[in-house]
Amino acid sequence: MNILGYADKFSVMQNESVEFKVSCQNIKKYNAALLKIVQGDINDKGPGYKEIKLKDNLGGPFNARYQKIPIGSYGIIRNKKIFHKLKSLSLSVYIFPTLLKRGRKQVILSRKNNNGFELFINNEDKIQFNINNYNIKLKKKIFEKNWYFITAKYNSKNGSVYISEELVFKQNENNVINVNKKIIKKNIDFTNNDCNFFIAANSNNGQIKNFYNGKIDSLKIYDKETKLDLSKKTSKTFAEWDFSKFISSDKFFDKGINKLHGKLINHPARAVTGYNWNEKNQDWKINSTNYSSIHFHEDDLSDCNWDTDFKFKIPSKMKSGIYAVKLFNRSDEFYIPFCIKPKKKSRKNKILFLMPTASYLAYANNRIGIDVPETELVCGRLIEMNKQDIYLQEHPELGLSFYDLHEDGSPVFYSSKKRPIINFQPKSVGKLGGIGSNVWQFNADTHVTGWLDNFGYDFDVITDSDLQTEGLELIKDYSVIITGTHPEYYSLKMIETIEKYKNKGGRLMYLGGNGFYWRISYDTKSTDIIECRKSEGGIRTFETKPGESYTSTTGEYSGLWRRNGIPPNKLTGIGMVSQGFDVSSPYYRTNASYNKKVKFIFNGVKEKIIGNFGLSGGGASGLEIDSVNKDLGSPDNILILASSKKHTDVYMMTPEDMLDPAPGMGGTEAEIIKSDMVFFKTLNNGAVFSVGSIAWAGSMAWNNYKNNVSKITKNVLDGFLKKTKFK
Repeated sequence: MNILGYADKFSVMQNESVEFKVSCQNIKKYNAALLKIVQGDINDKGPGYKEIKLKDNLGGPFNARYQKIPIGSYGIIRNKKIFHKLKSLSLSVYIFPTLLKRGRKQVILSRKNNNGFELFINNEDKIQFNINNYNIKLKKKIFEKNWYFITAKYNSKNGSVYISEELVFKQNENNVINVNKKIIKKNIDFTNNDCNFFIAANSNNGQIKNFYNGKIDSLKIYDKETKLDLSKKTSKTFAEWDFSKFISSDKFFDKGINKLHGKLINHPARAVTGYNWNEKNQDWKINSTNYSSIHFHEDDLSDCNWDTDFKFKIPSKMKSGIYAVKLFNRSDEFYIPFCIKPKKKSRKNKILFLMPTASYLAYANNRIGIDVPETELVCGRLIEMNKQDIYLQEHPELGLSFYDLHEDGSPVFYSSKKRPIINFQPKSVGKLGGIGSNVWQFNADTHVTGWLDNFGYDFDVITDSDLQTEGLELIKDYSVIITGTHPEYYSLKMIETIEKYKNKGGRLMYLGGNGFYWRISYDTKSTDIIECRKSEGGIRTFETKPGESYTSTTGEYSGLWRRNGIPPNKLTGIGMVSQGFDVSSPYYRTNASYNKKVKFIFNGVKEKIIGNFGLSGGGASGLEIDSVNKDLGSPDNILILASSKKHTDVYMMTPEDMLDPAPGMGGTEAEIIKSDMVFFKTLNNGAVFSVGSIAWAGSMAWNNYKNNVSKITKNVLDGFLKKTKFK
């Protein structure tokens, strides 16, 4: 994979430009072509991969260049001449290291080039303070996941340098302050430089290095050698950074006399508990002083910050749809998908496909195939590795997904689109897509858009970020909205907008499974970054630590929508009950499917068994599945048209439903483990059709779209497009 790239937007309108940022290795030139993506699945048992080339050349061949990914989070205060006033110096800070025993340096704070000062954890896991070429360190090692109060001082009058460490909240033994002190040289000049001030990293010849992993809290600088201890507050600080302020931003605040405010790079975790937190406060908005720390990671990434290599202006007559720029040379290719959304004045189509880009970000560059040991167990088979998996293992700098952990074992709270996303491409083969095509997220969604194309439907496309930004005004005029196969991650505004749409007479086709499951927050400044904290129940790689379940970006309580009082059952009639990634099962029609109210759905369908075939596990019900639950808000007027049976024991009940672990929770025994295909009317002659299965679309595409799953889907869409009233 010698070519990587990303676009500055997930969606763009006609007459707008989209910029492409590219990095290459081992090649000198590359080309770029504009494509329409019709069907991305390369399985030879499917309808066939289909892309339409629209423009052979976007200005190339382009000169290839390498652009580094600046991974790792830190804080920076740009060069301030005020530091030159320092003659003597006292520092104090609380730290909570989370990744030691690495045999390398981790910087806590630094303003140092040839001269200057720096406080860090050295390669022996000992606290060390350097001032110019002099150094002093403590004899004892520190340990992970403990709060320490660290002080460091230099007295220019007598040439003394001092360092100390005190374990905070130490239990079961006497509290000991570790101290080291020595005389170096009087009146040394440690400010004669033009360095920036760094927190959680340092700069070496222009390269940001030596990242710290862990929390930093209450960092203070005094312009004289002074007594510092845990129990007393000293006034008139030279700088006193209060991380409990502006938690929803990338800024950090200095309440000292010099107002040395700074900026955070690569979105370290905020709204995390500080050294003074206690269990009485679970919400940082109530008392932010308990959240006065920031958790930095060496593998944080929010923006590659690459330069633009070329841009392309969307022609005024180009239709709304899913497109991609293909970067290629003789042996390499990389796709950068995006959608063209319609301008308000040019909206003529009645069908809207809602591209679940928030869920794409949640899974972006995940390492599920290698890093998650239970993947083969939940798939019931050996997992095949491909070049994308190997590349991601070799290149951790591409950033993490919500299904990975940071190197220090802490959860990933943020995911950004400002980076190459390896698995957001056509032709991509996944891990959780079941026996057969094994496609996931974007590529699985092309089963739906390919189906629409096959039957000649004209449709528009928007993304989740468009829905978040523009709300009901963007979607209110469409007769039918169709979801992707796995719209799992949703914000409050997105859910409220879909709810308003369907109750104003809109018609929703939920053609997936495990939708509307996790609550996310968007960054307040843009939709480039999403945040999710997986508190309480749910199928998850991690759980949030106590006191850290409210998002930093908006202050919302995160976790399952079910735990937030808006179960997906209220929106679509059904909710997540199980997952399994081996074999999918068919549906069996119920008596309700013969009701006159839903006759239009089964026109031309004589079979009682629906979807005993498919590209995703060999059946229409599988991978992640949903069913009706009246206790969770499934409406009283809901009709269950068909339900699946005979899932394997790889399918297990979700943790939030299991409650009391006991035998009989597998797919062959637990009655709850099934997909329900449902229909119900909403206000103002609106309606919802839900299938409750990620595998459904893989069956739509079976046998070149000639099958009963495809027929039912077409009947529903045609019926929903009509303005007649439902019975």
